Amino acid sequence: MSIIVCLPGSAVGRVDEAVAEAMMPFARDGVGAVERDVWDSFRICGGSMGLPVLADHEDDPRLIEDRPRWDGTLEPGLPGICAGGPRGLIDFRDALRARGAEHAGRVWDRWQEVASRHPAADDESVFFYRHLAAAGTRASYETSHEAAAYRAQPAVHAWAEVAPTLARPDIADHFSFGWDAVGIGQRSREEYVATYEFSLLPSRNVLTLGGWWYELDEAPQHGACHSRADCVHEPDVNEGHQGVQSYLLALPADTLLVNVRCHV
Repeated sequence: MSIIVCLPGSAVGRVDEAVAEAMMPFARDGVGAVERDVWDSFRICGGSMGLPVLADHEDDPRLIEDRPRWDGTLEPGLPGICAGGPRGLIDFRDALRARGAEHAGRVWDRWQEVASRHPAADDESVFFYRHLAAAGTRASYETSHEAAAYRAQPAVHAWAEVAPTLARPDIADHFSFGWDAVGIGQRSREEYVATYEFSLLPSRNVLTLGGWWYELDEAPQHGACHSRADCVHEPDVNEGHQGVQSYLLALPADTLLVNVRCHV
């Protein structure tokens, strides 16, 4: 797995040492300080999970180069990809973010238009829990009378005819509309758009400046605390893809982002 290690700009000139210090609490075999140990070896490198360089900055000397493998060789590099550098030199793909945000806004607007022509629809959770209360199960819900009742609501039924014209699973799974349509309108337009702004960017794991290890689909860990039960500190990133990308984008431009590949 790969993780982006965030370092203060003052770490320039001692990147390897600073990465090792940040990573140490999460070492395996009882070496690290946290309850769930993660890695037993790591290396700074770019490759397929590296960081995209801002256009016209590919030769900037501040970019961080791959470190050799155990045998002294280097992996083949990819054009425009680096192992790290100042956040201000990393391309956060404005065009891709704009495309995801634009489509999310289009979906939200279309749902509002459809919903305005029909009585207010109940959220699918109402029908799901009604099914459970009637001794149903999660597995039996999809073919149940309650699921059929949800889909029979005029707004939901009308949306089922419109949705295929808007489906964009390449931007986000949600735009294939396998989720609750009513939920689209339960957030403001700004909130809904923000949720999918980063949909086209690759998922990232991150070790923050504050020492929080965020690995997708895992509970965050704080390097200063042995376990979550012991930790009294407030996490510095909202969990999930959106939270990680927003955190990285908001960092000062001189913050060093270092892509580290771990053997776990």
